[in-house]
Amino acid sequence: MSRLRVFLVSAIVAALVATGLSAVRAVPAFADVGGLSKGIADDGARVVSETFVEWQKLDIVIDSPAMKGRTTARLLLPKDYFTQPDRKWPTLYLMHGCCEPQDYKSWTAFTDVYDFFHHRNVLVVMPSDGLAGYYSDPRSGGGPKYETYHINELQQIIERGYRGSTTRAIAGLSVGGFGSFSYAGRHPGMFKAAASYSGLLDTLVPGGPAAVEWMRTQAGESLNTLWGSSILNRNVWQAHNPANLLNGLRGTQLYVSCGDGRAADLDQNNNFVWQETAALLTTQSFVTKARAAGLPMTVRLYGKGTHTWPYWQREFKNSWPMLANALGVPV
Repeated sequence: MSRLRVFLVSAIVAALVATGLSAVRAVPAFADVGGLSKGIADDGARVVSETFVEWQKLDIVIDSPAMKGRTTARLLLPKDYFTQPDRKWPTLYLMHGCCEPQDYKSWTAFTDVYDFFHHRNVLVVMPSDGLAGYYSDPRSGGGPKYETYHINELQQIIERGYRGSTTRAIAGLSVGGFGSFSYAGRHPGMFKAAASYSGLLDTLVPGGPAAVEWMRTQAGESLNTLWGSSILNRNVWQAHNPANLLNGLRGTQLYVSCGDGRAADLDQNNNFVWQETAALLTTQSFVTKARAAGLPMTVRLYGKGTHTWPYWQREFKNSWPMLANALGVPV
């Protein structure tokens, strides 16, 4: 960020404080916060546009070789981002679930994370995984390479262009919970903490491969284009499956939560029963294997609760003390 831009931003913030309007979250009148000039990944992936949706809420469009085109991510900037232009920020990646039309916007559409982080000095990154990208590079079919995009391109852009630090945590719901634990296990030490809310943490339980392929086909993908056949290419499935990545998860603080599919206090209906029951089956399998391997973690199998956002918002807040500790920020 240029000295002039830093001065202008600081002046705006100072004026707001002086007039007693510091709590007002107006959309800034400037567009470039540094990503366009410096946020370039090793393979050439770069930010091509930035749009403030609200104060501290920034949407960026990235031209990505891994994604074979353009994709969007939403950032929540730390509260002191503009007044401390030389500071690097601990970064939390929030991952969405399968088949969600709101995609990268879903966390801000269905939870209060925007308000939650407004007064916190954490850089929050919410990327797209498409309808059913499964946080993976597909084995065949030539589709978008989500893992390469998230782990290499996006991370480099965030840390080079938006002052993200190497202190990282990751959390997600449903398939996003799978992605959080799969990424943490496949890339040991990259994330200091990982949290899963109703996650699919053992894709090789009985019926697991069929569920994965069903979700993929619902999103318009062809069979066996993700990791191949769960029988013939079992090693590929295992290489992405959190329950097979326990050694890679050692040293990472872990939070695991799930309901059992029965409607409870946060439900308006019971239309999502089987999804949560399936998630519970995979979560229980992961927990059993992780405990047998001596892996420490926080587990909340809270009984009644369906596969819906009110529970995921609650569990995110329950996991926040662990995430905050890993990120080195106040709760």
